[in-house]
Amino acid sequence: MKSNEEIKWNGNYDVIVLGFGGAGGTAARFAADQGASVLLVDAAPYGHEGGNTRYSAQHVAMAHDRQKIGDYYDQLAKPFKVDKETMQVYLDGFTKMPEYFEKYLGIKPFIWSQDYQLGDHLAKKNKLCEYPEFSGAETFDFALVHNRDFDAGLWQEIRKKVMERSEQIDVWLNSRAKELIQNPNDNEITGVIVSRNHKDYYIHAKQAVILATGGFENNTQMQQDYLHVKKLTPLGTLYNNGDGIKMAADVGAKMWHMSNYESLGIVPSYVIAEGENERGRQISGWQNVKSGSIFAVANDGSRFMREDAKYRHGHIYEHGEYLLPHAFDNAWLVFDQKQYDKFIKEKETGKLKYQTFFEKVIQAESVDKLASAIEVPSENLGKTIEKFNQFAKEGIDLEFNRASESMECFDLTGKIYAIKLAPAVLNTQGGPEHNQKAQVLGIDGQPIKRLYSAGELGGICANRYQGGGNLAECLIFGQIAGENAARMTKNTEKITIENAVPRINDLLDGNKEDQISLNENQYIGSSEAGIGGRVLVRVTYENQTIKNVEVLENHETEGIGAVAIKRVPQEMVEQNSVEVDAVSGASTTTQALKNAVKAAISKAK
Repeated sequence: MKSNEEIKWNGNYDVIVLGFGGAGGTAARFAADQGASVLLVDAAPYGHEGGNTRYSAQHVAMAHDRQKIGDYYDQLAKPFKVDKETMQVYLDGFTKMPEYFEKYLGIKPFIWSQDYQLGDHLAKKNKLCEYPEFSGAETFDFALVHNRDFDAGLWQEIRKKVMERSEQIDVWLNSRAKELIQNPNDNEITGVIVSRNHKDYYIHAKQAVILATGGFENNTQMQQDYLHVKKLTPLGTLYNNGDGIKMAADVGAKMWHMSNYESLGIVPSYVIAEGENERGRQISGWQNVKSGSIFAVANDGSRFMREDAKYRHGHIYEHGEYLLPHAFDNAWLVFDQKQYDKFIKEKETGKLKYQTFFEKVIQAESVDKLASAIEVPSENLGKTIEKFNQFAKEGIDLEFNRASESMECFDLTGKIYAIKLAPAVLNTQGGPEHNQKAQVLGIDGQPIKRLYSAGELGGICANRYQGGGNLAECLIFGQIAGENAARMTKNTEKITIENAVPRINDLLDGNKEDQISLNENQYIGSSEAGIGGRVLVRVTYENQTIKNVEVLENHETEGIGAVAIKRVPQEMVEQNSVEVDAVSGASTTTQALKNAVKAAISKAK
């Protein structure tokens, strides 16, 4: 290992932050506020930065009573131990969350228990906490930036704070951190090797490095090694590959919570199977996938879960505990013609929640032929249908206690259908352990010098997860990591800079519009309100008529967001109006398009 003096460095910053999600963006912002020069690095290309924060519900955990929330979190962690001092700092942050929003985000938070009204773009909740049976649960609450969710609202605020500090924060996107540089003389972390445009750059950190690279939702080998599952389909970012875990392990970090992960799904912990390197679609409230003549089967052709179960981030009740259903490789939803017709009606009424549903459905003339097509034992599948029909007739599911009103007998006089399911992962919790100061700990339990972490990478959740907890962690420990890193005494070792990299900010460069060509009666408009940030349009507008709407740039979520990007501009032209109906499931993208087109039209004389 080379010493600092022997390395030919390409750049020099006070603080380097690896990962531009909620934790990394927060850490970079607070380090800059302490006067540090910051390099913020993310593997995602422009418009796809944001980690899982961007894709989350935007609910931030908070609490009104410190003693009660402590009791609640003690029970969430049991029977596992957590570091008391680190947990104390975390939960102190819960009770201060409204002040955090006002002081650091400049927003009076929408507090769910106090501000929710019918008509808000939020699901009605009888209980805000996931484990209401635990003592102290009643103090739990959510803080949001406004009265809607799943719209990247919090992420956009974090991103904006980074952009406002462009004099101090350089942003490298589409750049992957490969290795931490550790001084062999004292084991201090002194920099990072970053791969960018197929070239490795050695970047020196005068004060500290902060790891905020998220989990390993897209690393199948780590899933096999740590979670004992073959492969999970990610519901969030496609750029979390466990890089921070590998880098931290290389410098002797101690790991914790490696086997813990969260999920969601259309049925508990499962989504419709996607292609390689594609996100899964989380669709809540889709009753036709879990009510009627339909059930889920696994490798052997038998049912393995209560399909209509109310789940807690994918976990369902099993023998006194809440557990994730096993992650089977060959799982399917099986249904009859009656159920298929219900999906047809959804499509005809514009309410189908998964646009390519029918492209993925397998159909057969008999149970035997379907079993062969989906590679499960025919005899088992037949018996499963017989048993399910018996339960439906008798009004009781003796296997999984599914609600009697949710079961209908299969009619085998028509065709029989199936669509493949895939086990899903929302986020992993494992990674390097950190203390209450956000310092990464070595295998000896002592802090590794000049190395900090925050967010989902080494998250604090040891067992049962409470929704909103990871976002709170991003804000709380992102601030702690950023401030503490920037307060470190600067490394005074002499270093050599060769082929110095000029200052780069891919976040600002990605926003340039000056090279877009415009013909007569064409106008540019944009909106930052999309799920992925900016939506940029070129509108041809003449004689008060919308002639054409071209979407030049968008970073919306794959799947339903892409449908809105295609459909909404066409409808605006056809109706000569910006006020067209929102695409089901893509109201945020639809509104961003409306705002962008309005902005363009406003420039017309």
